[in-house]
Amino acid sequence: MSVRRLGAFSAAALVVMLGAAGALWLWIFHEPQRPLEPGWEAAVITIAGGGVSDSARQDPYAIRFSDPFGIASAADGTIYLADGVGAHRIYRISPAGVVTTLAGSDPGFVDGRSPNARFSAPSGLAVGADGAVYVADTGNDAIRRISPDGTVTTIAAAGLNGPVGLAVDSRGRIVVADTYNDRIVAVGADGAVTPIAGGGPGFEDGGNARFDTPCGVSVDAAGSIYVADSGNGAVRLISPDRIVSTIATGSVDAPLRPLAVAVAADGSVFVADAGGRVVEITANGGQRTVAGSRRGFADGAGPDALFRTPSGIAVTAPGRLIVADRRNGVVRLVAARSQLEPRPPAPPFHPRFDAQAFDRTPLLWPFAPVEGPFEVTGTLGEPRGAEGAERLHAGLDVHAPEGTPVRIVRDGVSDDPLAATDFGSLSESVRIGPVAYVHLRVGRDARGRSQDDERFVVTRSEAGEATGVRLKRGSRFASGEVIGTVNRFYHAHLNVGWPGEELNPLRFRLPGFEDTVPPAIVRGGVRVIGADGLPFTRRERRRIVVQGRVRVVVDAWDQVNGNQPRRRLGLYRLGYQVLDAAGVPLAGFEEPLETIRFDRHPTAASAARIIYASGSGIPVYGRRSTRFLYVVTSTLHNGVAADGVLDTKSLVPGDYTIRILAADISGNEAISNRDLAITVPGTPAQERDP
Repeated sequence: MSVRRLGAFSAAALVVMLGAAGALWLWIFHEPQRPLEPGWEAAVITIAGGGVSDSARQDPYAIRFSDPFGIASAADGTIYLADGVGAHRIYRISPAGVVTTLAGSDPGFVDGRSPNARFSAPSGLAVGADGAVYVADTGNDAIRRISPDGTVTTIAAAGLNGPVGLAVDSRGRIVVADTYNDRIVAVGADGAVTPIAGGGPGFEDGGNARFDTPCGVSVDAAGSIYVADSGNGAVRLISPDRIVSTIATGSVDAPLRPLAVAVAADGSVFVADAGGRVVEITANGGQRTVAGSRRGFADGAGPDALFRTPSGIAVTAPGRLIVADRRNGVVRLVAARSQLEPRPPAPPFHPRFDAQAFDRTPLLWPFAPVEGPFEVTGTLGEPRGAEGAERLHAGLDVHAPEGTPVRIVRDGVSDDPLAATDFGSLSESVRIGPVAYVHLRVGRDARGRSQDDERFVVTRSEAGEATGVRLKRGSRFASGEVIGTVNRFYHAHLNVGWPGEELNPLRFRLPGFEDTVPPAIVRGGVRVIGADGLPFTRRERRRIVVQGRVRVVVDAWDQVNGNQPRRRLGLYRLGYQVLDAAGVPLAGFEEPLETIRFDRHPTAASAARIIYASGSGIPVYGRRSTRFLYVVTSTLHNGVAADGVLDTKSLVPGDYTIRILAADISGNEAISNRDLAITVPGTPAQERDP
């Protein structure tokens, strides 16, 4: 039986013979390719990662990648993966799916054979015609070469500043995105570095072009260089005569943050967009989203597939791409659906931020003394935004005067090439490891002057005005180090976890944090509303008359020890219970039904309008006062929000009590004002079904 005949066997037979992983890899890389149809539709499957060990594995799904950033492929189907921050390794994945360490282990800067060779936050990869693997060793400001026998040598270092991307052209030159020098250079066989374009931050085409933190490069057969100009949110083209043009940018509705770019043999250009998409740049400069839409994780058809942070991309064949999905810790295959269906199944898994590992040590406070405590002024899940643009607060707010130094709350490494964002705005932020710090002057004191820390570099215009601040990928920080100062928002905001799926920071044992204050429900704050959003108001015997499918809303808030009397915080757990006229819980309500838990930030933008009733919010966004109107018949479980109702049609006509569960993260529950007496009539009353 030849390998090429495997496609004639059923998926079930392959799984029995080889196991799911082996069957899938043999099918992917040895199944004869069908012709690629014009305008092909993509499908996405995960082909490696998601395991629990960083050791070499026969099963590609058993290995755990820490920071899979750069990816490249060889002509024989071998995949090379740079697992950067946290691993500092280069992996080799054979066409059979066997994962081995090619080079690297602990962070460092050492040449030689594996396992003695050392890298620091390796990022981009490229494969030469001779089979050598070239590495953009970002943390060491160097370009390294791994020979076919596994020997690591340094071929260029002088003058480079955090190179993130690289490619090998048809002449054997190494084209490098010299990221924090904002330029594209070539490295010759003798290690000499020759500038090609750029040389300072900016956004300018032509012969005196400027780039902003370019992170990826790819070269076509004619010698044209495509650049993922990450800081500018653009894809640039450098012609063979070194003239730069812009071929793609984002828009308000579809922002582009390219981290890597790959050019196929037919000239097709594909981009790894950090926002969670794989994008094709068409010949006329248009853009086509091949796969993905927002951040998350899901295999499936192109529009349904989700990526967390695509950071590396390579073309293996017409209509076939491999993508390093960095924050999901996996390698994905993006291919034409016609080439992937039917196929053997991939093992099911869902990458998650490792909260258990993060919780092994307490989270510190962002101000001195880091043992705290300080006043908490906002919690995860609170409503934010103006009417019609509602969103949910993604972390923890801690009060401090403007100019207070902000400190690292957990040892960490900056793994994002553009870790600092929104320079000069109230929302200025920096991400270090799994923690994002918001509302600060990153790397600057209260007067905007650079702090004495070479890791933070303020960029300036030709006129000398500050335009941004840089933090190199691979920069290390220890708990308590100063990273900036509080801006005019008078608090530091902390996000913990992956962007878009943040976890509640209060679950990570802030030292000195204490909450013995029970939540409060406003008097008369429990209401039943209909589809029109208006409450049922008719009463009989001091009971609200309700009928049909209704929603239950509670006006409630919390405080913690040390809060100012005016402070209002959001709750952690909510739900409700239905009792009969004698006060006995109905079947299914023996215990309060917990419907909402703010343990993680919801993934869907619609969550705020599902969980909160109209009128919720805080004064910053135009509200007269802070109000949290929770719709406790809706649900929020594991970050997924869903609309819900109480169907009173299922109740026997009579008297009932709706009892609210309103609890904080410390387990304190509201007692006062938690009950609402209702009556369900035996004949139709005011019917307002949602």
